[in-house]
Amino acid sequence: MFQTPPNQQLHLIGTLANLRKEWQTAAGNASLLSIRGSVGLILADLVNGLGLPTDIQIEILGADLFTEVQEKLDSPERM
Repeated sequence: MFQTPPNQQLHLIGTLANLRKEWQTAAGNASLLSIRGSVGLILADLVNGLGLPTDIQIEILGADLFTEVQEKLDSPERM
């Protein structure tokens, strides 16, 4: 099973809780179970939130998705 040291667990818990809070804010009064979202964006938010190095982010997201996310974040019309 997935086991991490306590300080890494706290970081992971905080990251996931923050992502949930951001999605809840975006969802308003709707249940998160009824919200449609971008899997790519969720993955990108997760690897960013965990503070993973760029090379690891590319490995997780794949080069194409990583590039798409970077281009979207750099555009004036952000996600």
